[in-house]
Amino acid sequence: MNRKQIAANKLGVLTGMHFTVDMLSGMVPGFLPVILEKYSLSVAAGSLLIAVLGFSCNGLQLMVGGLRSEQKKPLFIQMGLILTGIVCLIGFVPVSSGAIYWLLLLMMLTGFGVALVHPEGLRGVCAVDNSAIAPPVATSVFMLAGFLGCSCGPLVSSVLVELMGLKGLLLLLIIVLPLLYLFQQARVKLAMGQADKKPRKVQVAVPQSPLTFWEIFLLAVFINTGCMIVSGLLPTYLRLAQFSLWFSGLSAMLFGLGAGLSALYTSSVLIKRFPVVKLIKYQIMAGVPIMILYIVGAERSMWWLPLALISGVLVGAGFPQLVTLCRTAANGPALGTRMGLIVGGTWGVAGLLFLGVGAFADLFTLRYALLLSPLSFICAIILLIYYGRKTK
Repeated sequence: MNRKQIAANKLGVLTGMHFTVDMLSGMVPGFLPVILEKYSLSVAAGSLLIAVLGFSCNGLQLMVGGLRSEQKKPLFIQMGLILTGIVCLIGFVPVSSGAIYWLLLLMMLTGFGVALVHPEGLRGVCAVDNSAIAPPVATSVFMLAGFLGCSCGPLVSSVLVELMGLKGLLLLLIIVLPLLYLFQQARVKLAMGQADKKPRKVQVAVPQSPLTFWEIFLLAVFINTGCMIVSGLLPTYLRLAQFSLWFSGLSAMLFGLGAGLSALYTSSVLIKRFPVVKLIKYQIMAGVPIMILYIVGAERSMWWLPLALISGVLVGAGFPQLVTLCRTAANGPALGTRMGLIVGGTWGVAGLLFLGVGAFADLFTLRYALLLSPLSFICAIILLIYYGRKTK
């Protein structure tokens, strides 16, 4: 194989691992309505399950990011894939007064699996031959796989559960072994990096960040919180509105699918033509009204479904662009740690905010809780306007 084929193989297997891990963990919102009904749980309790999944993932991710910063051989990626598959055992949790504790344990272990994959996966992407595949494209493809995995997760789980019950999720474990074999054959190595006090100067076509790492971190928190509210609660919202389980999963999938596809195009094409901060700002400003319109009308008719895709396209593309900028942002820690913070820490903070959203839903209905998502994006717009004036 030539140099480009070797780089493509490494990126391909990393992308496949990322897709599968995020799909397995992203299935939870799709079957959450069944869990709430089977175990007689409130929306707040369901939000706790999703939040614990996020906490265990992102809390451990911060440690994993710097734990093996001097190691080039991947170890945690394969371990993470195996551990994430534990979520498929959720159908074997007995109906009892202590079921919530078993559910929380499964969510925690699944989150640990995701945490092991993300930082080292991004370091593996950074180690892909830059002359064969441009870094913005490699990062975008890797992040797109995660978005697609998360977005497909609700649909995959809702279809399987509707056809075969919760135990039908076991069928998904058959994809784990082939992926482990392909990963071993690809011989992926990890990039290494040190903490920087100044912007990183790189010789390849990586966009130079006008923002510091911590400015990017705060902005990503607002964007991720808005996305987490929609992806986590939309299936339950539609299920309570008497839509089928598969349609509820499809709606969540389209939102995530729009975000992922838009992220690939903007991060690889538009990011070269327009200032990044201004681009993200205008995307979100256009998407917020459409998102509000969709939330208001979604429970009335299935014909509002295309707005889920459109709103995802506009508001969800910012996060992968921010991940790309992190490589050159000033005032950031070592490469592994900063990647763990941006893909883990931001989602961890978003999970804390999401807990409050679940309690809010029990008090003021799911519709009003979902409307907190556009509010989070409005906060991101305000922050972007401030950053735009600051960086000119």
